[in-house]
Amino acid sequence: MHHRNQLPTTLFRVRSMGTFVSTMRIGMIAPLLLLATAMHAQQDERLFHPYAIPEAVNPRQQAPADTSGRVQLEESARIRNLMAEYAARRQPLNGYRVQIFLGDRNTAEKTRREFLAKYPETPAYLSYLAPNFRVRVGDLRDRVTAEHLRGQLAAEFPGLYVVPDQIEPPRLQTGTAETH
Repeated sequence: MHHRNQLPTTLFRVRSMGTFVSTMRIGMIAPLLLLATAMHAQQDERLFHPYAIPEAVNPRQQAPADTSGRVQLEESARIRNLMAEYAARRQPLNGYRVQIFLGDRNTAEKTRREFLAKYPETPAYLSYLAPNFRVRVGDLRDRVTAEHLRGQLAAEFPGLYVVPDQIEPPRLQTGTAETH
């Protein structure tokens, strides 16, 4: 009979890595089996071996960065041409406009001129949808902003409403940036 913490004294012959090691007690077998398994695992090609970054490519071992605040961009001529072509194409953007008029051409042009005279910072577009012309204003990204504009213009242009439309992307501000 064995006590709980006492290992049995039975003797075993252990075979590790193809050769008999020796006859030993069971208490000594567990560490030996772990060692044999670890040695075998290191030689197993099916296991994942992390890729080491070659020293020439490793950015941590490059020369210290220039701290003057300049960025140098290196790109091929092909990438530069693709970016120029992309910028030249019109990029539609889904958004909202407020339609302030739908009717004949002369009244539509007059309504657009009056709107632009009163609100020069808001774009106005004249388009034809047979048999009528329509005047839509604004380039708004969300419906909430479009509803706000509709509320501001409701007294001057009765019957106006918000419509989903493809809008022009917002213009970037040009000028010099302040440095802090």
